[in-house]
Order: sequence, then structure tokens, then C-alpha cells
Amino acid sequence: MAAALLLLLLLLVPPVGLLAALAFLTRPRAARIPLKGRHFFITGGSSGIGLALATAAAREGARVSILARNAARLEDARAAIRLATGQDVGVHQADVRDAAAVASALDAAGPVDVLVCNHGVFVAQELEKQDMEEVKWMVDINLMGTFHLIKAALPAMKARTRETSLPASIAIMSSQAGQVGVYGYTAYSASKFALTGLAESLQHEVVSDDIHVSLIFPPDTETPGLVEEKKKRPELTTIIADSSGGMKADDVAMKALTGIKSGRFIIPCNFEGAMLAIATSGLTPQSSPLIAFVEVIGAGLMRFVALCFQWNWFSTIENWCAKNKKHG
Repeated sequence: MAAALLLLLLLLVPPVGLLAALAFLTRPRAARIPLKGRHFFITGGSSGIGLALATAAAREGARVSILARNAARLEDARAAIRLATGQDVGVHQADVRDAAAVASALDAAGPVDVLVCNHGVFVAQELEKQDMEEVKWMVDINLMGTFHLIKAALPAMKARTRETSLPASIAIMSSQAGQVGVYGYTAYSASKFALTGLAESLQHEVVSDDIHVSLIFPPDTETPGLVEEKKKRPELTTIIADSSGGMKADDVAMKALTGIKSGRFIIPCNFEGAMLAIATSGLTPQSSPLIAFVEVIGAGLMRFVALCFQWNWFSTIENWCAKNKKHG
């Protein structure tokens, strides 16, 4: 009996010790971001994930504002949210590429407690074939548009956290193509990978203001944008992308909102996303000792799994190219 207890103790001490060390090391400290009665401002809020997130936040009692380019779709979204929740929302028309228009919209909306940078565009094509204006279009919206929003919102957000003594959130919608490069997504992945550097650095800059940054990594999601993208993307992109399961916009929104409320830096949306989050955790901030424990323990295994995925993708590319050369 004594020997069994000693063995159990020896087995438990290393994990317990590691968890204790991680509880000390993990930063920023975990936070709960309340939504009820607070201002929730989201871009791309007229359809897809953005509309689903805006609706979910309104259901939780947030004062919601949505921003998009199309005035008619904004009004349709406002009516849909009102019908689903009984809550009215503020609507703001602007192109996120226009820094002045974004600043004007945020000024009209008032100080924000939870800012969700959900806008994004994507066109899958091999870089050699893709027009550089299309590349610039994606970078301007996905990356520069995010800079414009955060830059415009930050001063009032900082003042708001001092006034309310409540933590705030800046959430950025990335993509699983912002965690791993995929054939045909050279430009899109570049615009999304850049958001990780933005978010990591920004978290350092705003942690003392009790503002928590989140990066959301959805897979292919059933949205109007995906329908259009699938019409044009290369066959190889479809083969590789289809190896990861897709999701519905409402399901992504619930995963995202749960992560935002928990102040999580990395928010994966499905099992593949969780694996990618462990495999690519690197120097990303982590507020949960438990998730940090899984990252530390699972990093080596996930590297092996990642190499298996890469082997499969490269084999798919080699076989596809060999087949098309033979028939070409």
C-alpha cells in the first residue's frame, strides 16, 4: 500500500509542479469580459459570422453597433437582430479602408467596450496568376482596415476602462489560413498571418489598460463570402481545405463570443483549430494555466501531427500535378 501511494505521488508531483509553475507564469491574467449593458461594436456585422455575433451579443444584453459598407444590408441586419432579440442596434456605413470614415463612425457610435474586427475578404488563387491589385485589396481590408479600427477606437476604450473599472476586449477575426499556409491562399494567408503579429504586440501595449486582445481562427464557414470564393478557387485549394471540417456561422459566433468573454488570446473554433493552436502556440500570450499545460505537454506531439498533415498536403499536390501533366 505504501509503495502504491509513493508511486502515485511520484506520478502526480511533476504535473502538479508544472501546473503550479504555469499558474505563476501565464500572462495576461485571466479576465471575465461582461457584455450586459456594454457597448459591443462589430465590423462586417451585416451578414455571416458578424451578424451571428451581433445577434448573440444583443441577446446577452449588450448595446450593439454594426458597421459595414452596404446601407441596405445594414438595415436588413438591424431588422433581423430586432426580430430575433427585441433589441435595436446602431448601424454605421463605412469602408474599413477609409481611416477617416472609420474614425467618424466610431465617434458617432461612442466609446466601445468590446471591439470586434470581423471584416474580411478572400480570393483564392495562385500568386503567379493573381493580379496585384487583388492582393492589395485583401491586405488593405484584412490588415489595414483592422489597424484603422483599433487606432480610432483605442483612446476612448482606454478612458472607458478607467471610468468603469471593467475589462475591455479587442477581438480580431483571423482564419485557420492565418495559422497555416494553404495552396492558393498566398495573399490571403499573408494578410491573416500579419494579424497575429499585430495582436501579440498590441496585447503588450494595452495590458496595463485592462484591455484583452483575442484572435479568432474559424475554418471554412457557411457565409455568403464562402459561396463566392468557392466559385473561383483552385481545385487543389478545395481538396486541401475540405480536409478540415466546415462550420455554420452561428456555431462560430458562439465559440467566438465564449472566448471573448473569457478574455482568451487564441480562440479556436473546432478540433482542427485547437490542434493548430497547440502546434502554433510559440510565444503567444496565454492566460489559462490549464491550456498552457496542454500546450507544453502536447507541443511535441502536435509537431509530429503537423508534419503528417504537411506530408499529406504535399503528396496531394505532387499527385495532382503529376496527373495534370500527364493529361496536359
